[in-house]
Amino acid sequence: MVIKSWSLFWVLALVTSAANLLGLPAADFHSFRGMAPLIVRSVQDAIPWFLVAFTASSFAVLWPSVLTRWLLANRRYFGLAFAFGMAWHLGFVAYSIWSFGNPLSARSLAFDVAGLVFLMLMTLTSFRWGARHLSPANWRRLHKTGVYVIWLLATELYFHKLTTDRSHAAVFGALIAAGGLRFAAAARQRLSSRNQNAARRPVILGP
Repeated sequence: MVIKSWSLFWVLALVTSAANLLGLPAADFHSFRGMAPLIVRSVQDAIPWFLVAFTASSFAVLWPSVLTRWLLANRRYFGLAFAFGMAWHLGFVAYSIWSFGNPLSARSLAFDVAGLVFLMLMTLTSFRWGARHLSPANWRRLHKTGVYVIWLLATELYFHKLTTDRSHAAVFGALIAAGGLRFAAAARQRLSSRNQNAARRPVILGP
């Protein structure tokens, strides 16, 4: 039996929770610096689900198959699992700021707030009661803009981390590859649309 829909979400949420709980013994809850590894770990535990949601449509365009159609059909639940994982992250951040103050720069704080706003809007409008407040066109604009904003923020974050810690190379590489897949799929769709339009043009016979 293939796991899908909400069953898939709960499996992903359980995996994310277990991964975060495994990081608790190594954390020091008495300083912001001691909390930092747990804050970073919680993002890394959520990022895989974002990458799947971000690239599902691209895989379906570039390599149509039963698996890629399953990914596309369940993209919503991977996205919600990412939001669930980020709720863990935000919980750790909130505890740290409440207990030890805010050490973030204005730039970092602005990036975090922008990502949080888009994540919340996308999560709320992933449900029918939230989506009904938007037209289909505006819903698509919100979600397309949101995934690119989150991708850009995550890529910038891991690029910055990579300058001081090479252990983040795998996540940074995965984010770059995911962006490449999106652009490749968009190029494939534009080419296919252009070919279809050319095929529909009437053939004009010469005199």
